[in-house]
Amino acid sequence: MKKKINLISVFCAVLLFSACQDVFKMPTDGRLSYDDVFSDNSLTSGYLNKCYAYIPLTGMSYDSNNFLAVYGDEAQDAEDVQNGRSANFYSGMSTSSSNLVESGSNGSAYNNMYTGIRKCNVFIDNIDNAKNINIETNRNRWKGEAYTLRAFYFWYLIKRMGPLPIIRHELPLDFDYSTHTRPTFYECVKSVIQDCDSALKQPDFPWRTNLENDRGSMNKSVAVAIKSQAILFAASPLWNGGSDYWAEAASITKIALDSLLTKNYALYNPKAASPTVKAYSDYQRFFLLKPEVLDNPANDKETIYSQKAQIGAVWQQHGLPTVTDVSKAGACPSQELVDAYETLNGMPVLNPAQPYLDADHLQPNYNTANTQYNKLKPYENRDPRLFSTIYCNGVNLNLTTNTLPVWTYVGGTAGISRTDRKFTRTGYYLRKFADYTSTKTANKDGYWRYFRLAEMYLNYAEAEFHANGVTTNAVNALNQTRLRAGLPALPATISAVEFEQRLRNERRIEFAFEEQRYFDVRRWKVQAENEAIITGMNIKAVSPNVFSYERIVVSRRNVTDPKYLIWPIPYAEQLKYKQVGVDYQNPGW
Repeated sequence: MKKKINLISVFCAVLLFSACQDVFKMPTDGRLSYDDVFSDNSLTSGYLNKCYAYIPLTGMSYDSNNFLAVYGDEAQDAEDVQNGRSANFYSGMSTSSSNLVESGSNGSAYNNMYTGIRKCNVFIDNIDNAKNINIETNRNRWKGEAYTLRAFYFWYLIKRMGPLPIIRHELPLDFDYSTHTRPTFYECVKSVIQDCDSALKQPDFPWRTNLENDRGSMNKSVAVAIKSQAILFAASPLWNGGSDYWAEAASITKIALDSLLTKNYALYNPKAASPTVKAYSDYQRFFLLKPEVLDNPANDKETIYSQKAQIGAVWQQHGLPTVTDVSKAGACPSQELVDAYETLNGMPVLNPAQPYLDADHLQPNYNTANTQYNKLKPYENRDPRLFSTIYCNGVNLNLTTNTLPVWTYVGGTAGISRTDRKFTRTGYYLRKFADYTSTKTANKDGYWRYFRLAEMYLNYAEAEFHANGVTTNAVNALNQTRLRAGLPALPATISAVEFEQRLRNERRIEFAFEEQRYFDVRRWKVQAENEAIITGMNIKAVSPNVFSYERIVVSRRNVTDPKYLIWPIPYAEQLKYKQVGVDYQNPGW
């Protein structure tokens, strides 16, 4: 007789409900049958609400209120001076039983996402036969939400862990897991796309949520955004398996972008309104604004999906030592990230083909064609997104009076330190998401966007380029975020090699600290050459307003093994798989 095992705990046959949920009138044993649930409008709606309970927090959701950026080449965690979790990660101590990246509220992603998938499966399997729906149009809308949620959860998982079991129905308690074979990544992505397409077919499923009570609900815009991101990954070098999916990716990403544009989505345009939020630039202001849920937002037409609540106390957990009540410097931006920002003339500071002449990144290979960059004044004439994202030496904190410069030079009020977690490790501090007026009693920090229109433009630019070359459509799509930032457009005559370099760099700076770069270097299979070394800038004051600049190695990271391209399957699940003779663990783990 074949061994049978309850492989994933979330597939248990009995649905448990929290005793504190007033909406469920439960018998004394705390359980309801599905017939009970789906024969009552309130219980059906309440079950859908339970399906939403597993949406993962992002942004400051990693160990010690960290950003994912500290585990990539965007930042160094100031907490590493405490020899904690991030320091262990940098030393290469991650294992399948201790994934040092996945922690905090993300620490149970595997179980949480599959729990969410299971609940969505139950809802989708029962909603068509549900009785006593008060408003019949709710049935189609709720189906659309459940399909999109299931796609969201499964995409979240395979994006991190690679191909996993495709579970589209509730499994019986005696299911024979030895019959499972591991699907390809592309097959998993097609499952995600199938769910999104099912959601898009629902006639009463809206493109936008338009009531405050609907904030955080799924909609058709989220479905097309998931499709765009998922197919881009499937076509990328890490996951394509030697097949060419770029034409399919170009088609899907173009449809996603066009659909959103016809539904009144647009890049954030401050000229359309005058928000009162104080920020270095309109780019920073966008991340401080609370996303709007109206069909025709006054300020924010760019956000596709966001967290309901603020991202957290960025000012405190990733802040400046000169500000009262700051706990630590947190995610300290890397010199590599700073180097990526162009000058105002739209030219790279370093040679895109070979940015550094040495393995330690201490010898920058300057772009000799760029006459606007001054090595003695490295922060002048730079892309405004640099100062909207990062505090560099001399940049003002107080944006109302343009005072309180942030001095990161040695001996400065916010100077570099190798031992104190309240001071930068790299010579830089994070500004993005943080409102300079935030305090312990009045946090005004920003909001996390899971998807925004800027990504749709750059997804399409990448897919179109790989499918059809340097087309007018590809160049125009890439130029949208550049023009919004105030940089000149790239010419239509740009070479294919340079286009790809500029596209990858544009994604790096436009999406800094937004959990894009971490996955981009992996799907492009360039993680090892980018994450082994993190450098900073040791600045010294020579005389008033005159400084010297010395590049320094901040961290040598033991993370270049190919296994770091993908998260491990949790060890506990690996053991369960092995008991039925199935090997689902990722290579190297």
